[in-house]
Amino acid sequence: MGVLDPRFRYSAEDHARQYVDAGYALWRPFLTPDACAIMCRHVDRILAATAEDVSREWIMNVHLLGERWLFDLASEPALLDAVQHICGPEITLIQTHLFCKPRGCPPTPWHQDGRNDDAPMATVWITLDDVRDLGSGALQVLPGLHKHGLLPSEASDHFQFDKVLTPAFVASQTPVAYNLRAGEAAVHHPLLPHASAPNSALAVRRVLVLRYLATAALGDSPLYSWPPSEREPVLFAPGATADANIADDDDEETDDGEFYQDHRDADAFFEGRSIVVRSSRFDFQSI
Repeated sequence: MGVLDPRFRYSAEDHARQYVDAGYALWRPFLTPDACAIMCRHVDRILAATAEDVSREWIMNVHLLGERWLFDLASEPALLDAVQHICGPEITLIQTHLFCKPRGCPPTPWHQDGRNDDAPMATVWITLDDVRDLGSGALQVLPGLHKHGLLPSEASDHFQFDKVLTPAFVASQTPVAYNLRAGEAAVHHPLLPHASAPNSALAVRRVLVLRYLATAALGDSPLYSWPPSEREPVLFAPGATADANIADDDDEETDDGEFYQDHRDADAFFEGRSIVVRSSRFDFQSI
């Protein structure tokens, strides 16, 4: 079964006209209807297994917890072709995120994901439900402001954001809301300001977020070839070729690693893993 709609294309011309200028691009169509339906079932299953005291809006990196379907989506060749316009030919998947807003949840405040614009990063936002207005939790953006670096912000007590854009600054701008059907997607720049209103229309607004980074931006961080599964992942020695890879996964050096809450148990945490999904340096077929 095909995952991405065969009509999905994102050319260099599309990229220059949309992402470079506005800071985002809408990908319509994106998923096939069958793939969207299957992913809805996967997400509903994950939500049913999520502990009561874990936020449905911040279910992170389940592709590292046996959800191979999500990694398979993130490594789709046509998707990586599109991401390559942003990150270049060496691409690493740094996070996956299930962003599910139940009806009545608080708004997501105005913020910027990035700290600077030095590292080419792509955030792919895939909706599994129709999000065609603010009431359904559609993402809002401030087009073009990714070109202005870090914008006026203030400290926040939000559980996920230590800084948010100041209300006075946001009030002076004109937001644009995504208008997407189930299975459609968008990609945005890390410095593009964005937010979303409370979901008042849907039982739950289900969104998959994939975050990619240019591999060079990770420096000497450990890089892997695939998520934990039946096959042990290969740890890429920083700066090495495929022939010099270290074929073990002791995870002994965890001081610098980022840990994520296991959605099934609020008291359990697991280490993140940066996975190379496209590279000219490594022969994935022979690993």
